[in-house]
Amino acid sequence: MAKPKGVFCVEGEWHADLAERGSVLPTLELLERLGRLRFIHRDTATVEELRYFLDRWLSSQRYASYEVGFFALHGSPTTLHLSGRQSVELDEMAGWMAGRCTGKRLYFGSCSTLQAPEEALRAFLRETGAAMVCGFTKNVDWVESAAFETVLVERLVNGGSTYSAEALFRSARWAPMAQHLGFRAVYRHGASPRGADPAMVTPRQSV
Repeated sequence: MAKPKGVFCVEGEWHADLAERGSVLPTLELLERLGRLRFIHRDTATVEELRYFLDRWLSSQRYASYEVGFFALHGSPTTLHLSGRQSVELDEMAGWMAGRCTGKRLYFGSCSTLQAPEEALRAFLRETGAAMVCGFTKNVDWVESAAFETVLVERLVNGGSTYSAEALFRSARWAPMAQHLGFRAVYRHGASPRGADPAMVTPRQSV
């Protein structure tokens, strides 16, 4: 029996209080227990750590089957926040990944990062070679986004098509949630639909 495909996930510091335990790890563990995927999960709080783990992921054939990149970080348009003091711009990150993401699907599980201008996201895709980027254009509630991304991540891994994410958020069942969260996907080749609901809620907001 073939091994399930994989997700490479880096997760930043969500909380200033070190005792807080919020994490996307239970979502990945659930999907792994159900046999839907394998995953690599690494905590990262600095730009240097992020660059190190990205290089490890993209430099070794050993991780070639980990086709989905999951960036569980705070965010704002065009920017990812690893902690209260450490941030990285999408264009800088694209330079680290240049030409090494062919066919990969990248999910930014962070608030507002996909509110970036269309051209900035397409430039990111051109430089990295990734097939798609997707994520949220708004500040999103943790529980609501976790429910949505459980289905989304599984679809990104096993959908069999770059456009499977689009099929998900256009479906009668999930379209209202996608619109509520402001979910958006931009493809290297093709359209870039997005959710359109104007409502805003809190937790995964930028620091």
